[in-house]
Amino acid sequence: MRSRLGILGGMFDPVHNGHVNAARFAMETLDLDAMKIIPCNVPNHKKVLSASAADRVAMLKLALMDEPSMAIDDCEIRRGGISYTSETVRVIAEAGYWKYRVFVMGMDTFNALPCWYDWQGFLESCHVLVLGRSGHKVNELVFKELDLDHRQVVEPHELFEQCVGQVHVARLFDMELSSTEVRSLFRKNGDVSGLLDPKVVQYIREHSLYECNS
Repeated sequence: MRSRLGILGGMFDPVHNGHVNAARFAMETLDLDAMKIIPCNVPNHKKVLSASAADRVAMLKLALMDEPSMAIDDCEIRRGGISYTSETVRVIAEAGYWKYRVFVMGMDTFNALPCWYDWQGFLESCHVLVLGRSGHKVNELVFKELDLDHRQVVEPHELFEQCVGQVHVARLFDMELSSTEVRSLFRKNGDVSGLLDPKVVQYIREHSLYECNS
């Protein structure tokens, strides 16, 4: 059994430097052995995907070419239908390859966790690393709902004192960039330099993704 696995899920529509930097930060902060990047098939919310699953996976492959410890896992796409994170981490946990699983998410996503399908089951399958942006904090109601008095740990290494269910809020990661902003820039023919891997930018332009009529 291998030890510490990080998991970063999302739409990746498109993948940008914020995603890659978040994965790098998690690996360094938690001394992870590997990171799974899992693009969803159909999100369990009202957002609509702009790029196809094939295009999103292709862009991830380009963005992660120089990241040997990060692997794309298209399990949710292969599974089909609506993607439920709780089901994904449960399957990873039940496979038994990794002693610890840590799901990485932003503060906004964490504050929506009580609205997730089977969020209790999710916390029974992994730990959570929350990337806390400056000026953002855990909602008081969410704090109580998730019983963070007992789940939250101060130091990253304390996550691994329990098998699952612990939460660490990292205050040192502070990059605010969303795929929505990136898509908007492409549609406006704006400057995306420094926001995405150049190979991803080239792919988007060659395949005419995120144009005004897309």
